Amino acid sequence: MAEHKLYLGDLIGGSLMIKESQLIAELLLTDPTKEQWDDAIVDQNILQKRSPASAKRNAATIRKRIGSLNNDFLHALSKANHEEAAQLMMAATLINSPLLADFMRTVVMDAKRMYRESIDSKDWEYFWEDKSRLYPEFAEMSESSTYKIAQVAFKVMTDGGFLESTKTKILTNIYITPDVRTLLIDMNKEDIIQAMEAY
Repeated sequence: MAEHKLYLGDLIGGSLMIKESQLIAELLLTDPTKEQWDDAIVDQNILQKRSPASAKRNAATIRKRIGSLNNDFLHALSKANHEEAAQLMMAATLINSPLLADFMRTVVMDAKRMYRESIDSKDWEYFWEDKSRLYPEFAEMSESSTYKIAQVAFKVMTDGGFLESTKTKILTNIYITPDVRTLLIDMNKEDIIQAMEAY
């Protein structure tokens, strides 16, 4: 896969989908065949989506975010309460999208150091422009795609509890639970802890 795509990850795929991600984690732990996967997603409609197309799309996004993570992570996610599940999915999304992890580690961290109450769309635009110098392919993307990526980034941060809402973008402080911290340390993902704590 092209380097810029790996850096972006599957950010355009949508929000954290916490409850759905827990169901997909449970399914992945059974190591399903393609037939078993399709049966669960389409025939049984475990995600309870209105159409097979949206069920498949959501399931594919979640699988991209958590499919390469170890069974300890999947097991923890499948059994977690809402707060821990949100933190685990935030971590999984940051692992999948180094771009968003960098945004958290630089822009969000700087905003907190400067005692800013919120971030805004301009912060993302400047960050995106900066990254477009490293990855010129970003500059070639359509305006609608870059707008959607920005919207999803703010939605993911809100779902994860890092912003009060997508509208106000007021920054909140998140304290990673001990179980999530231990799991990420065991996976050598201290950089993800740093991105999530952002202060």
